[in-house]
Amino acid sequence: MHQLASFIEQHSTAVILWVGAICTFAIYSVLYKENPYYRLAEHIFIGLASGLGIYMTWSDVLKPKWWDPMVGKGQWWWAFTVAAGAMFYFMYSKRNAWISRLIMGGMMGMGTGAAFQAFANTYFPMVTASFKAVVPTVLKAHIPRTEPGLGIDLALSNLLFIIVLITVMAYFFFSIDHRSRSMRGTASLGRWFLMFAFGAMFGSTVMARMALFIGRLDYLTTEWGPIVPLWLWMAAGGLLLLAIGFFLLRPRPPKKLDEQPAEEVVPVEPVAEGGAQAS
Repeated sequence: MHQLASFIEQHSTAVILWVGAICTFAIYSVLYKENPYYRLAEHIFIGLASGLGIYMTWSDVLKPKWWDPMVGKGQWWWAFTVAAGAMFYFMYSKRNAWISRLIMGGMMGMGTGAAFQAFANTYFPMVTASFKAVVPTVLKAHIPRTEPGLGIDLALSNLLFIIVLITVMAYFFFSIDHRSRSMRGTASLGRWFLMFAFGAMFGSTVMARMALFIGRLDYLTTEWGPIVPLWLWMAAGGLLLLAIGFFLLRPRPPKKLDEQPAEEVVPVEPVAEGGAQAS
């Protein structure tokens, strides 16, 4: 055990790079199919993230903002928060569950107030900022922002902003019937603007995912790749070619023909003996 610890200490950089590369390959193996290696790496990541979250909660929130003021600075009233926190656990008691509802109601009320305050501070300034001037005060194509006045370029930009704002609002304004030609055309133009915005948002999301992939690829090629010996690269390349050849050249089972439903056999009633002669 001591030898293993000393080996890891002497080759800590290489061990970290190899662990990062193995975890990267394990996570990306899900692109082929679900497998135990991906599950193992996923569970390790979730466990590490949970442990790190608990540690950061104590070191960044509870210790500096609760424990140190209460113990080190003599602010004894912080001890009442322990009782408030313990009230949450009464939800597991059928008889005293009402105690947990008291603290939950208080927390939800404070959270709702904070959320409304954040909403007002964020969106109310946007409403006032949407009133923009569209008539240029200076007949110049461009005016530096340090100089007073409204140039033609900024006036056109404000006009485009107003058009987009009105058309998009018209698309969601259902109090007026959209069967009229003017309202239908305005709402249709607003829908096009919405599609442009959603496409840009989707493109930025895809680019963010590609940035993560490029970061992992850069790690494998520039940090992990130089420490990998040549014979291991050759062995990995050979195994990759064998795997590709196996999946391309393996015999595939013949396609099953669509089974035809069996024809329904109509039972024939037996004819009584002598019936034909009697007729």
